[in-house]
Amino acid sequence: MPVLKSLIAREIIDSRATPTIEVVAVLDDGSTGVSSVPSGASTGTYEALELRDNDPQRYLGKGVLTAISHINTEIASKLVGLPIESLSRVDDFLIRLDGTPNKTHLGANAILGVSTSIAKALASSAQKPLYRFLAIQAQNTQPLFVPSPMFNMINGGKHGAGNLDFQEFFIIPSHLHSFASSLETGAVIYKNMKKLLARRGAIHSVGDEGGFAPNLFTNLDALEVLVEASTESNRKVGVDVELGLDLAANSFFKDGRYTIKDRSSPLETVEFIDYLKDLNEQYHLRILEDPLHEDDWRGWSILTSTLGGQTSVVGDDLLVTNPQRVKKAIAEKACNAILVKPNQIGTISETIAVIHQSRAAGWKIIVSHRSGETNDDFIADFAVGVGADYTKFGAPDRGERVAKYNRLLAIEVELNAAGTP
Repeated sequence: MPVLKSLIAREIIDSRATPTIEVVAVLDDGSTGVSSVPSGASTGTYEALELRDNDPQRYLGKGVLTAISHINTEIASKLVGLPIESLSRVDDFLIRLDGTPNKTHLGANAILGVSTSIAKALASSAQKPLYRFLAIQAQNTQPLFVPSPMFNMINGGKHGAGNLDFQEFFIIPSHLHSFASSLETGAVIYKNMKKLLARRGAIHSVGDEGGFAPNLFTNLDALEVLVEASTESNRKVGVDVELGLDLAANSFFKDGRYTIKDRSSPLETVEFIDYLKDLNEQYHLRILEDPLHEDDWRGWSILTSTLGGQTSVVGDDLLVTNPQRVKKAIAEKACNAILVKPNQIGTISETIAVIHQSRAAGWKIIVSHRSGETNDDFIADFAVGVGADYTKFGAPDRGERVAKYNRLLAIEVELNAAGTP
């Protein structure tokens, strides 16, 4: 049984020039795990706490030295020198040490950094690829595969230039294709979309997640750009690719109504659901993520009853990878898919438990990055290990996104070589 020899954290910056945590765990057999923690811009109210220093003299108050100190002192003093029996025992220890419902003492960012680095070190010690080690942790006995990618081609909302209400506009290649083929499809459409936007005289700079942030007039305009770019790439919408949306409806829900550029006046919940129904009839959306406000439970149930048989109604801000929120959503039939983000809950073991809970309800599983990312590709191995249906890693652009896609390419090659479909 390996013993934890050292645990050291330091401050680095993420893809938005915001500080985050890097953690290095070293076992006594020399096995090492290095992890870095992502951060979201569009966050749900009920996410576990990301601990920031709030010191205006450093990084506009966004420093993470307090969380790092928790790792280097409180956590390390209790874990270093101990045998590491399993990842779940480490995670249970971290949860107990924090002692709060929402990770407010140590910080979910500190806890996740430790959980992930130790997972990597244990995989190395066991001489297993990380995705196979995580499959064992997840008790996933099914043949491993690379999930279908959801490419965020246009960034709006908090990830864009502020002119589009909806946050993400997806191209989703057919799941019948290999990942390598799907990545090619995403890359080709992405490049043709840039040409298309330039031809239209639209801005084609990129947003936080690598997708374009164009100055279009309405959300419908953005969907039309997806269709046109797909057609110009010889990919047929509805056959070769499908479309999807992350509306991030919290951002345009005001005074109990939904306010979007596509309509001249704010919409009540039922009116907005009718709008989404019309949108789905026109574009046959595969994914509808966060289509309503995180506390509009009745609306979610109505929407899932209306469209759940045709599309995946995905809870992100609604669920925040939280077992109690998931339990309520299952009971109220509020959605039929979940977006999984480890930093919303704080440990790898808790994330896996939520996946089990959601899969038992028959939901689709989408494993996701955050808008503030690093070059750590852990989330790619995690998605394969837990058997996710989809991955959501942003556009096929920007190094911190490409790192995940390139890792999935490598995993697909390894699975094929091992005879695992």
